[in-house]
Amino acid sequence: MDTCPSRSTRRAIANFHYTTYRRKLVAIVKPSSSQFFKLSIGLTSAVDIMRKPLGVLTLLLAVETLLYFYRLGGLLAYLLPSVCWTFVALIVVWSCGLDRLFLKTNRTLVMIALFTSIFQITLLLDAGLLVGFGKSPYSFKPTGILLNLIYVSSTLLGMEFSRAYILSKTRKPNLMIILTTVLYTFIQTPLAKLTTLPQATPLKTLDFIGSQILTTIASNLLASTLALLGGPLASLAYRAPIEGFWWFSPVLPDLTWGWKTLIGVMPPIVGFITLIHQATPMELRKLGIKPERMGGLKAVKRERREALWTVAMCTAIILTVWFSTGLLGLFPTVAISGSMRPTIEVGDIAIIVKTPVERIRPGDIIQYATPEGMVLHRVIDIKDGYFITKGDACSTPDPEPVHPLNVRGKLIAIIPKLGWASIYVKEAIGTLWSLITTNNLTLYGTVSVATATAALAFYKTRRGRRWKRRRWVR
Repeated sequence: MDTCPSRSTRRAIANFHYTTYRRKLVAIVKPSSSQFFKLSIGLTSAVDIMRKPLGVLTLLLAVETLLYFYRLGGLLAYLLPSVCWTFVALIVVWSCGLDRLFLKTNRTLVMIALFTSIFQITLLLDAGLLVGFGKSPYSFKPTGILLNLIYVSSTLLGMEFSRAYILSKTRKPNLMIILTTVLYTFIQTPLAKLTTLPQATPLKTLDFIGSQILTTIASNLLASTLALLGGPLASLAYRAPIEGFWWFSPVLPDLTWGWKTLIGVMPPIVGFITLIHQATPMELRKLGIKPERMGGLKAVKRERREALWTVAMCTAIILTVWFSTGLLGLFPTVAISGSMRPTIEVGDIAIIVKTPVERIRPGDIIQYATPEGMVLHRVIDIKDGYFITKGDACSTPDPEPVHPLNVRGKLIAIIPKLGWASIYVKEAIGTLWSLITTNNLTLYGTVSVATATAALAFYKTRRGRRWKRRRWVR
């Protein structure tokens, strides 16, 4: 006859079965020691990678890819980029710490960056006074201002923190400045416009290259140099005021692509040259410039001055060409007749700005095209959309009304007597050209003198002397 097991025996059997089941469950769920070791090694490697510039670069490309493929609308269009760039900034701070990130802060470089941004904003306002202002497209309600502030501040912090961290780890500063300039230009350029660029018209392509690509390259070149020498605070001192102006100003200058390109490129170049000019020998070595190999610090300063003069001359030439051809929306015109006396005298330079016809009112002086050439007269009336014009020195209005499509622009300024130089030069060139072309003997003499002068100048050069020696040796 079977006996019933005691209570202690039943408890021992239950504990045995429970322990056996628990061990089997743990064996199924819990990884082995080798798997756990591999998992820990993988996590450690991922953490180490995120603490290096390569990890930050990978994170930047991932953020750019995410923002490109997930272009959301409404509130998420502001919140998703803000979250992504805040995450980038936090990763950089976690990787090196705030103290180490701001270790290179230089007050002189911060002031140079700040003055460069103020100079650029001043040029924008001056151009707006010449060309005109327009209403900002951004919202100025409290919620809109708050969203824009979060978006702009997070983007600036994420970009400049990561830029400074990447440049702080480099051993080839010149190469890394170029690479970071290209990288952040790619990040700041709308990829949607890049994809539609092959189908765009030549004028739109030129507009995009000038006002978007060139200006972004110049801005990032200066920001990368500032971040390398002065840390993120220096680059933020340059970029933050300009971004704040574009995002939080209620009115913005309505600029043509020529103005955008000029104002977007010239101040960063001036700031870059000022930065190099004020840099100490240690800062020059950080940029890969070794004064001892270039003849000492005096030679470096001499080359700085030469570079500054070269940039100044190039800027002056570009301004002259763009101003005279109307690429900036301004058209200088020399008055060669007295039809607008006493307002405009012969020899005065009239500055014409391209203006929408809706803004032209009676009393304005406009320039318009006729079969005989460009005419500068005053608007006295507007009938059926056509402009009735008259010269101030004329007693009767012009016989034909002016069609709006023929209007070139409106007078904004007069430079007295400066146009006489252009008149004299044109008359001298015309007289000389007519003298040369009407007399064959004068033409032959001019060609002979020009050929002899060119040959003499060639013989004076080193290549010319070398050619002369080889000729006599033969």
